[in-house]
Amino acid sequence: MGDGGDILFLINGLGLGNSTRCHAVMQPLAAAGHRIHVLTSGNGLTYFAGQPEVASLTEMASFFYSRRQGRISGWQTLLAGRQLLRLARDKRRKLEELLAKIRPAAAVIDSEYAIGPLRRAGVPIAAINNSEVVVSEYLGWRINPRAVRNQFWFIEFPDYLFHRSQCDLVLSPSPRPGRPRHRKFRRIGLIVRRAVRAAARQATARPFPLPREIRNVVFMLSGSIFASHVPLDTFREPFHINVVGRDGPSTEWVTYHGRLMDNLALLVQADALVINGGYSAVSEALALNKPTFVLPVRGHAEQYVNARLVADLGRGYVASDETVMRDLLGLYQTNSWTGLHAPQPLSGLDGADQAAAALEELMAARQ
Repeated sequence: MGDGGDILFLINGLGLGNSTRCHAVMQPLAAAGHRIHVLTSGNGLTYFAGQPEVASLTEMASFFYSRRQGRISGWQTLLAGRQLLRLARDKRRKLEELLAKIRPAAAVIDSEYAIGPLRRAGVPIAAINNSEVVVSEYLGWRINPRAVRNQFWFIEFPDYLFHRSQCDLVLSPSPRPGRPRHRKFRRIGLIVRRAVRAAARQATARPFPLPREIRNVVFMLSGSIFASHVPLDTFREPFHINVVGRDGPSTEWVTYHGRLMDNLALLVQADALVINGGYSAVSEALALNKPTFVLPVRGHAEQYVNARLVADLGRGYVASDETVMRDLLGLYQTNSWTGLHAPQPLSGLDGADQAAAALEELMAARQ
């Protein structure tokens, strides 16, 4: 890699996934001598505090999705436009203040959109974003549920168009290879934490245990406000459940761990996983080669696509808050992975290194 320079990451901190995948990209950049600056919010502030790769950490407000009847609503999000515009002004102001202090050689955005100051300053803009994968997969399937259509056309598809028009480079991590829809997008392998990648080397060749061999199931629920709420207190399971991302009274069958910044030990020990459909959670489940039940947030097109990809790749099932325990217990009774497709190869787990190399190419081209 080339000479060190300042690189600014703008990260939506609503959940933890954006932070963990950006951190995986920061690590090889920092090792090459680049100085990493982070502008983030919410969980991102907690996650990046004290990370050795981060030269400076600055707080900003966070965009949000609106809800209606317990699910994400594209319409309601659009109707909150005035509030979102006010947030955008605040975010631009924070970014302008930071740009007055540093002159980054490049900026990386992850689910952040108030980038006008970067464009005016002539800073090359790269994004870590899988909207291109979402659009390609969604439009490639003949039938998709009505519940996600509004969110796809009002949120996900405009997200793809935004990144295509406003960014110089879009790093598009995908669990399976394929040609991108536009020249600005570069398909790369999955981006996972270094520790997960190390653990994955020992797990990829192992077949799934039979359902009755399951002793420990980890529920890794979203760190955002859209976390699932599975009714665990109505079941007596033949295995132990560890719940990450939610507090509650622990019992003989269920242990609640609340929000964890490092959940790797629990993930490695798990025989099966129950997760929401966020990119990072899905990527790490695929990397660790665990039988996985994905609970996409209702009305969320990206999470629906991520969940369906897990099923298409033969690595797990699409489920819901209401059905997942019945699904798990039913498979346990039959002692077979009924309906599971033959496992398909993944695109690779080196997306973080590929992203870092692409960023260096972008900076070199602008020098």
